[in-house]
Amino acid sequence: MFDLAATLDRLKKGANRQHLLPYSTLIVAMGDHWLPGCKESVMAVREYSRQAGSIEVEILEEKDRCYGWGDALGSMRNMGYRHAIEGGFERLLYVDNDIILEKHTLLQLLSRHMPIIAPRVTYLDGLAHGLETPKLQADAGLVLAGSVVLSCILFKTSIFYDYATHDFWGNSLGDDEEYHFTKLALRGLMPFVDTDVTAVCQAPPHFPLDQKRPKAEVDGARAERYKTKILLLPS
Repeated sequence: MFDLAATLDRLKKGANRQHLLPYSTLIVAMGDHWLPGCKESVMAVREYSRQAGSIEVEILEEKDRCYGWGDALGSMRNMGYRHAIEGGFERLLYVDNDIILEKHTLLQLLSRHMPIIAPRVTYLDGLAHGLETPKLQADAGLVLAGSVVLSCILFKTSIFYDYATHDFWGNSLGDDEEYHFTKLALRGLMPFVDTDVTAVCQAPPHFPLDQKRPKAEVDGARAERYKTKILLLPS
């Protein structure tokens, strides 16, 4: 059960006083087309964090640039962390446009003081749809994970400082839970799941703007993307 007083106490004790805006967070939404109720829940997270936690929180909607199913998610995420770096935000919260969050989600995750942390994620219909986190028991505290889904995940922005001038995320489907978390693990960074807070996906991933585009436009965009594609190797 969420305890606001205990959460605020953990925040106060762990704040980095060297930072001008402790816990300041940029929420980056993947796509500007939301399922009903999802944007409202994310806005409620922002307002609750501001009012109850006195935390600076802003929201950025990354425009859907997919020409095929999910084929631009990496570039959208890259733009997201660059905006967080440029804006001086201490934290970066990625959210998908099909997620419903409890209003205290951000405060709860911030109070854990982890470089990478996600809530427990489930689907509205109770099925897994490829997600691993529904297998985690609710209200079991913090759980260390090898990888997590990116439906909702909080990062320390400083993780991406080394990638300010070149891409961290690639665009290959399936990379999220495998390749990129392997890169992070090689740097000693592994995600935690806070099972005391749950985010609910309303439906399996959808990217409607990848449909009904002229074939020539799709082929041209893919050709241009291939020219600038960066081969990412673990470092």
